[in-house]
Amino acid sequence: MPLPLKGSLGSNLEIDCTIEDTPFPFIVGASYTHIINGGRKVVLDLAGYHAIESTPLGSKITLRIGKGDITHNLDFEGFIYEIEPRVSGGTITAIDYIGQLAQSTAVEYKTKDIIGKDLYYLAASAANYKDVNVSGLTEGSGIIATEDMDLQGLQTRREFIDKCFNFMSDIVVDDFHDEPSVVNWRYAIRRNNRLDFYKEDNKNTSLGFKIKVSEKDNNLLGKGVMASISTSELVNSATYQSSLNSEIHATVTDEQSVEQYGIAGKIYQFRTLEYDRLEELAYKTILIKKEPTLTYRVELSNAEHLTLGDYVKISAPPLEDVILPVVEVRHIIRESIESIITLGSPEVSLSELIKSIR
Repeated sequence: MPLPLKGSLGSNLEIDCTIEDTPFPFIVGASYTHIINGGRKVVLDLAGYHAIESTPLGSKITLRIGKGDITHNLDFEGFIYEIEPRVSGGTITAIDYIGQLAQSTAVEYKTKDIIGKDLYYLAASAANYKDVNVSGLTEGSGIIATEDMDLQGLQTRREFIDKCFNFMSDIVVDDFHDEPSVVNWRYAIRRNNRLDFYKEDNKNTSLGFKIKVSEKDNNLLGKGVMASISTSELVNSATYQSSLNSEIHATVTDEQSVEQYGIAGKIYQFRTLEYDRLEELAYKTILIKKEPTLTYRVELSNAEHLTLGDYVKISAPPLEDVILPVVEVRHIIRESIESIITLGSPEVSLSELIKSIR
């Protein structure tokens, strides 16, 4: 029988767990951690002298968490990779099927099979492996693989997918954005074994949001709303230089950002002889990095419905009524339900994705 965990509002979340298709009724607590373009980790607290004996490393684990038959984003499938036994129980840690992609057998991706194809479908094909469900990956990005992306080589499937996503961003100029904006693609398994590719587009003026959070909310916990503003990653003058010919380079500078924050220049190297390509990358870098990084960390009760890719409207200093994407979540389910939600610009940036030195 599943064990009910009392929510802080008096409602019950039912936990139904199986390990290798065998019922596992020893769970007394759970915590979920998930960050964009990464696997979801679940740590389960166990009670009972024989609980650990039923959890061998590498076992497949399935969790159904919610109310009744309603599908919930806490539903999880993955494999146990760490066990911490104690006298009467212990903890087990599992990772979702992104782990299968990260530890796949090496695949040799050849230039002739890559160039000219949509990065979205290249990544989807690489993810079509073992237990990963890619049936929903049908949209396409319109971003075509080119030779200068350096995608080829012997690598794991996860490494190849990450290389594709390094370049899966669009510059958008339309009526729904107040200024030219970069829209990034992200990936995540947000429920069960289904892999999603989704856009992060919080500067879209037509955007909706899942919830609104302010400092006056009754469901705030701990430190409530914490903001962090940093210029450590700011770049307002980007120069891209050809690694094949040092005399070919392009620089883009945002004068308004320079005037406001001071000059913050950086040189990147990229494997191409095309000036226009270097200029495009410099322009995209400036759009992403010309402003300080803004991150909010919010501690909430009963926010387990929030997941990566959701949007939250935040009304707290230093900004009022700004919509930001969820880039990291941690849900802790015990006697109550506590969530730590990170909103804003993730630490992963173009300068980290496209390495400065190749």
